[in-house]
Amino acid sequence: MKYTCLQDVLDEIYSAEYVGNYLPLADEKQWTEGFKTFGTKENMLSALNYYFRIWDQGERRLNWRQEEDGCMIFERAAWTFYYIFDSISFLKDPSIIPELMQYFPPEGDVRWPWTMEDLWTEMMLQIVANYWDFGPAYMPWLMRSLHLLHPGARWAASYFMSKMIFDTFYRIKPDQFPELLILDALPLGKGDLVLSLLENEILRWQEALKRAKARLCKTPSSEKEMKQAKNAVDSAKESLACAEYVRGQLLLLPQEVISIGHR
Repeated sequence: MKYTCLQDVLDEIYSAEYVGNYLPLADEKQWTEGFKTFGTKENMLSALNYYFRIWDQGERRLNWRQEEDGCMIFERAAWTFYYIFDSISFLKDPSIIPELMQYFPPEGDVRWPWTMEDLWTEMMLQIVANYWDFGPAYMPWLMRSLHLLHPGARWAASYFMSKMIFDTFYRIKPDQFPELLILDALPLGKGDLVLSLLENEILRWQEALKRAKARLCKTPSSEKEMKQAKNAVDSAKESLACAEYVRGQLLLLPQEVISIGHR
């Protein structure tokens, strides 16, 4: 099919035949080219909202209609949403990040009445914290958007904080002056939320270090196991030090610049 607009791409994805429980991938390359050619920030956000509402209503049994071939309409909408979200990276525009926070589901007592499967949530996490397509510019946009997540979507906020720390320190090279990207973004975040996330990150690595040391103390049975145990200890120490350093830099910020992105 020759596309003339984004809706042509979406209509083809929506009407695709199912193979088992999944949409076929035979036309995925063609869909990709369609998104690259016709996708814009405005029309992709509009499409995300439209198909998510159909998906959400179906999961809540508010729009429980069935097509002739036995496929639920909301299931088709869910897959269309998936391909739209997965194509956001083609825009290479991190300013879209704030608009994406609403789609991360909360957990616990405030959870939605339906569950979004990992296939969707894992893809969404990777698309938002996407260094390869957005570059380091994703960090300031993400930092100032963390508070837009549902309070129950703490799991997503924790992942994003961990990813920003990783993308900052993992890329440091010994022969280059380091760019500490996450530190530049710190003033843009909501101060109390960012501090809380960093403290949780520190606690997580303290526990990981404790487990790694316990494993090392068990006297590994081989040289390979000994090396793996030592590497696990060293890795946990490094990650803990990075998280503690970022928290320390946040606490050093003058009160006048903390949460400056929210004024």
